[in-house]
Order: sequence, then C-alpha cells, then structure tokens
Amino acid sequence: MRMKNISCTLAFVLTAALPAAGDMVGRVAGAVPTDAGPEAIAKATSTQSLGSRGTVTPSATLFGGFETRSGADVYILVRGNSLGTLGVTQNYLDLPRVRVYNASGQDIFIDVNGVGGFNGCMSGSVYTDPVVNYYANVRHQAAHQYDACVAYHFPAGVYTFSVTPTIPGVTTPSGTSPSVPSSGEVLFEVTLAP
Repeated sequence: MRMKNISCTLAFVLTAALPAAGDMVGRVAGAVPTDAGPEAIAKATSTQSLGSRGTVTPSATLFGGFETRSGADVYILVRGNSLGTLGVTQNYLDLPRVRVYNASGQDIFIDVNGVGGFNGCMSGSVYTDPVVNYYANVRHQAAHQYDACVAYHFPAGVYTFSVTPTIPGVTTPSGTSPSVPSSGEVLFEVTLAP
C-alpha cells in the first residue's frame, strides 16, 4: 500500500535547514510580490526525496535528521562510489558508514557483529534489494555496491543520522574492509514512499 501526503522535515548540521519547495512559490530573492495572495506562498504539504552532499573525513562526520509524520517505507542511499561512476566527482568517500538513530538516540540498525550502522549496497538482502532495484530501474542512476543503503518501514517520528568513513576497530569491528580513500564526498538521500 502506498502512503500519500507524507510530510517530512530535513535539516543538516553541515548545511542550513532546507526550505520546503512550496516556501519559494511566488518569491524572488526572499521578497513576496505585492500582488501575491496567501495562496502564492503556501507551504508544501509533502516531499518525496531529500538529500544533502558533504565531505566526510576521519575527523569530520556528516550529521543530519529527518522526520516522518506518519509511518512510511523509506529508502536511504548514501552515495560514495556511485558519485564517481555517475561522473559527479572522483573525490568520493569509499564505503561510507551510516548510523540512524531514533528520537531516544538508539541505533535502528545493528550489523551482524553487533555494531550500530551499515555500509554497502549489494543486492541479495530484503534491506537492500528494494533500494538497489529502485535506483537502477526507476531513477536510472544505479547505486554502487560500496555505497551504503537500506530500505525500512519507519514509524512516525524524528530520526537523526551520522555518516563516517569505515574505519576497522573504530566505526566497525577489526578485520572489516576500510574506506579507501578514508575521506571524500557523499550524498545522503532519503526517499519516502517510493
């Protein structure tokens, strides 16, 4: 069942809060035309996809958050390597490590080693297949296996996230593959009710 009229708020610590698309209707450089009525500046009632791009290093973490006002299927894709394959930049973060927290600050995703977070975007899992298929077949901008992705039904609430490099013994258990290079650009994308 597809959810309709999902409202979402997204603000990133490394960037300013993003205005809703409807906030800009009827505005030019922050001014409201004198002949515009209230309907010309009505706020957007729903959003489907939001994103933010930033540079992540071992000492600079990307933080942010989003809110769902009703339960919704949500796809999260943190592009690292695919920024290179799509020709956006060659200064991408390999294997970004993503942690998503609920309003109580608890990790929503725990990996097989008992560590909070996820990385990788390979097909073959109920948590990644929907995202891999959506970006390949609907958006026609395929994810890379060394990006990070997850599909999950989020109850209504406020969620925060962090994106770091994959550093064995620090952000992941010892013996896991590290991010090489250990710093670079990422694009955090949230898609609601795809």
